[in-house]
Amino acid sequence: MTRILIIVALAACGTSSLPAGAKCTATADCDSGLTCLDVAQFSGTTCTTVGKTCSTTCTDDPSCAPLGANFKCFATCTADKVCAMTAP
Repeated sequence: MTRILIIVALAACGTSSLPAGAKCTATADCDSGLTCLDVAQFSGTTCTTVGKTCSTTCTDDPSCAPLGANFKCFATCTADKVCAMTAP
């Protein structure tokens, strides 16, 4: 009986999705409506992908408002922009 409970508990943990702003490795990790997108860091003209976050693409800061007040629109190493969480 204990084994069954442990398997069920592990399966439940494995299927939970991540909210906006969470670190991810694939879109399947994220809540519905979110995509696992690259986060970039710029140093002069050099762009480096430094991680991935559950988010949406954006055109400007107001387009990030549905994710929360702490989300702003940032450039990436591609033509897309991504909503990323900032400090409160």
